[in-house]
Amino acid sequence: MDKNLLKIRKVKPEDAKHWFILVNKVWREAYHHIFPEEVFIEKDNKVDEKSKTFTDNIKNDNKNIAYVAEYNDEIIGIMCGSINSSYEYFNSEYADLIGLYVDSKFQGCGIGSSLKKIFEQWAIENGALKYVIGVLKDNMKARKLYELWGGKLSKYEKDFVKFGVGYPEVFYTYDLENILNKYK
Repeated sequence: MDKNLLKIRKVKPEDAKHWFILVNKVWREAYHHIFPEEVFIEKDNKVDEKSKTFTDNIKNDNKNIAYVAEYNDEIIGIMCGSINSSYEYFNSEYADLIGLYVDSKFQGCGIGSSLKKIFEQWAIENGALKYVIGVLKDNMKARKLYELWGGKLSKYEKDFVKFGVGYPEVFYTYDLENILNKYK
């Protein structure tokens, strides 16, 4: 990968369709052994609908953050987060790294780590002391990465429900005070 062709920037409204197409691609690759095909079909069918409300949900302000990674002008990674977790268990005590997806062709190149660092610095600047990442329990590849990044597995689990079926989700927490010391 030519690093000169890689650009990480704040999300723009015109990124909407490509954002959801990438998320759906990564979901299909990561979860093909977990979800039935109809989950992926439903997600693909909702791209245009979700694109219409993109800027209502995906934005940059003092409560939310959203970035994309582009390679050769193609979106290959996305990150979004919130200063307050929407999970009741973690509530306002934790910032939430809601989404972090990198195209499989570019995984292992440091893009996910770069997007995570942007989120961490933003969370610190906005007063967060810790943050959480949720992941399906059976997504061992992501879980290993979150552990490698220093995440601590929470005791809390919750079902992520699709088509009436619950899929266990686990949560990794991070202490931003320890991370802040790394950036100094």
